[in-house]
Amino acid sequence: MSRYTGPRVKILRRFGGIDLPGLTRKMKWVQNRPFPPGQHGRNMRIKKSDYRIRLEEKQKLRFYYGLRERQLIRAMRAATAAKGNTGENLIKSLESRLDNIIFRLGMAPTIPAARQLVNHGHLQVNGQKVDVPSYRVKAGDEITVRDREKSKKLAQLWAEEPSLTLPAHLEFDKKTLTGRVLDEPSRQSLPYELNEQLIVEYYSQRV
Repeated sequence: MSRYTGPRVKILRRFGGIDLPGLTRKMKWVQNRPFPPGQHGRNMRIKKSDYRIRLEEKQKLRFYYGLRERQLIRAMRAATAAKGNTGENLIKSLESRLDNIIFRLGMAPTIPAARQLVNHGHLQVNGQKVDVPSYRVKAGDEITVRDREKSKKLAQLWAEEPSLTLPAHLEFDKKTLTGRVLDEPSRQSLPYELNEQLIVEYYSQRV
């Protein structure tokens, strides 16, 4: 299954108007119409099965980080194989992606925008250019903008007014556009509501 590239507001409305800050900046549109899209969306009443509840929680995670289904399955398998709580392992893995870190540092308004910054080679990790959005950033790593006028302008544009509060495991210097990873991301650092146990249960018979 490919990465979703369609209207993101429709996704949030389908989930009942939830706020996924990394997906889109058009939350006012969602708040004005917090019901499913379509002709009958306003009056739609659906009794959700246990399967649908778990599926929607999984889809929420997939859409937020912009993952293909195969990518999420690989991440789930790695989280299951690692020591500790599977759900927390999964969250730590996804929160450590470079595109997500760029968004959380405030250098991009959304994760898709951060992914584009990375893909176009505007960023460096520990002095080396990295153009892979899924690159896993570790504690102690330093993220900088390449010494090019275009790269600095793109990052500076959003750094002045970040959309989210900087989480405790990150540090960012607006003057030098330098971010540092101080520690592993924690469950409490998530900027949206998630029940990761439902995702673990969804994949329990599939991975």
